[in-house]
Order: sequence, then structure tokens, then C-alpha cells
Amino acid sequence: MYQKPTAPRSIGGVLDDTLQLYKASFSSCWLPSLLITVISAGLSYYMLASMPPTPVGQLRFMDILARYSTLGLAFYVWYVVVILAGLVFYGMLFLNIAAVARGETPAFGTSMAKAIRRAPALFGASIVFTVAVGVATCLLIIPGIYVMNRLWLYMVPLEVEPQGPLVSLGTSWRLVSGNWWRTASVVTVLFVILVVLEIVLTSLAGIVALLIGGLPSDATHLAAKVSAASLLIGGFVRIFTTPIVCAVLVALYHDLSLRKGGGDLETRLGALPQT
Repeated sequence: MYQKPTAPRSIGGVLDDTLQLYKASFSSCWLPSLLITVISAGLSYYMLASMPPTPVGQLRFMDILARYSTLGLAFYVWYVVVILAGLVFYGMLFLNIAAVARGETPAFGTSMAKAIRRAPALFGASIVFTVAVGVATCLLIIPGIYVMNRLWLYMVPLEVEPQGPLVSLGTSWRLVSGNWWRTASVVTVLFVILVVLEIVLTSLAGIVALLIGGLPSDATHLAAKVSAASLLIGGFVRIFTTPIVCAVLVALYHDLSLRKGGGDLETRLGALPQT
């Protein structure tokens, strides 16, 4: 059972806390994680499946971009809806994991209602995060990485305290100050493991699709077939991997708050507002 630390941990300790928190909270996180995968992968599959046939070897990146421009307003409206729904489910993951860290058992309906209320703030903070990282990256790659690492944690205080969009970004910036390499090390170790796993299993999905159905005569149907296989296998994998990404951010937020002398972590992790 997960025991919330009361003192700062080593990098290995934070990773261990992440795994313990992940295991303790998985039963309340697998469904939001599955829904995130379904809405995002479904939209990607629709995009590829609806493209006109193109001979194998002649599908170009510009053809894909051109297809986007012909889908019409309804597609882009739906795309925004998918983004907002994804933010709600991500919010649920952070709320559920933080609740488990406090020794609570989160209910699906309750956490969804709270995540929906926080979705506009999360949407605004995510835009600011993307713009800030994008501008820094345009200056040079290294500043972009630096800024991104300083702002990684913004979703945690935004969802579970809750703080406003700019305040949550400021909280992340403050906590990571003086702990940049520690934060980068923890996140990098976990992300490398997950990326390698994703690549291996996605490649396996493509091979399975070809073995089962054979090689299609056109590139778009081939891409659609591989996408469908990736949806099935990758979707299954992401049920397990998405919550651990959120868990590592909660564990890091917890650890850095202790290092900054943030006091009682019941407050720093945020007591959820009563309804």
C-alpha cells in the first residue's frame, strides 16, 4: 500500500514512490486512461481511413496535410471537442491519484464532475504552456527544453488544489527552481522506458496487421490497417502507461514541495473542494 513520504527522497526514491502510487491508484485510473486513448486514436484512424486511395510508395506528408484542409468545419469542431474531453480525463487522473495519495477512494462520477469544472482552467494553462515552450524552442532547442521542464508540474496544483492557470504554472516554475536536473532525471528515466515500450509494441501492431490481412494495394488503406492495429495494441498499452506519467508528476510535486518547505502535504497536494 502506498505510504506518502514525509521527507525528501532520492531520485530512485521518487521513482519508487511513483510505482507505489501507480499501483495503488490504478483501479481508479484505468477507465479515464482508456477513454483518453479511444477518443484520440479514433480521430486519427478516421483521418487515415477517410483519405482517398493512394498507391503504395506514393503517399506523401503533403497529401496528409491536404486532406486535413478538405475535411470541413465539422471535423475541426469535433477535434476541439476531443481535446477538451481529453483534458477532462487527464484531470480525472490527477484528481484520482492525488486522492489515493491522501488515503481516499475516488469515485468516477465525483472526479469527473470536478475535472469538468477545472477543464477551462486546464485548457487555458495548456495553451500558455504550449506557447511558452514553443517560443523558447524557436529561440533555440535548449531553452525550450529548459522551460518545458520548469513547467511540467502545472497540472497537479491546477487540478488538486485548485489553482488558476497562471498561478499553477508559476507554482511549477518555483518548485523546479534549484531542482531542474532532479526533475529532468526522474521524468527522462520514466519517459525513455515508456517510449521504447511504445515503439516496440506499435511496430508489433503493424507487423501483426500485415500478417493477418496481407499487404493492401494502396498506401492509405495500408496506413489505416496499421493504424487500426496500433489502436488495439497501443490502446491496451496506454491504459497502463498513461496513469504512470501522471503518477510521476504527482510524486515529483510531492517531493519538491517537501524540499521547498511547503509544510503539510495535505495542503500542498490539495484537499479537494467539497461538493
